Amino acid sequence: MIGQESRLPPLIRPKKQKSDLAKIDGGLAERAAKAGGFSDARVLVACELYGGSFSDNSITAKTKSLKTQVENLRKVVEEMNLIAREALGEVRGGGILGIVGSKTPSPGELSKTIRQLYAEGGNYWNQYIFAANDGLPPQLAKLPYL
Repeated sequence: MIGQESRLPPLIRPKKQKSDLAKIDGGLAERAAKAGGFSDARVLVACELYGGSFSDNSITAKTKSLKTQVENLRKVVEEMNLIAREALGEVRGGGILGIVGSKTPSPGELSKTIRQLYAEGGNYWNQYIFAANDGLPPQLAKLPYL
């Protein structure tokens, strides 16, 4: 594990182009799509697999703790995705069956909720890292916190 950072492939980040300046979002959405944004399969499933590597014949407390944090992260990601779809007008939140008594949240309310979820997700991630680093041999590199 030591020195493995140099063997990892570099992140693919599409470069900005002059044509991006004419776009409303500065080409951000297109570059994010090319880069392959956050994916449950790329991040959270990998975290679950890493957590499972600490168990042999029976599930250890460390694996249970890591899987709990992954489930918490998954809930936060689902809520963030729902809020993003609400902000884009793809879904309506609130009310009975999303129809009766639904109140469309303002952009300020959505922004505040996203910030709270971001902080929650960061805390869950740091708890995951703390649990993952606990008990690792000194010759292995520790995972970084946010």
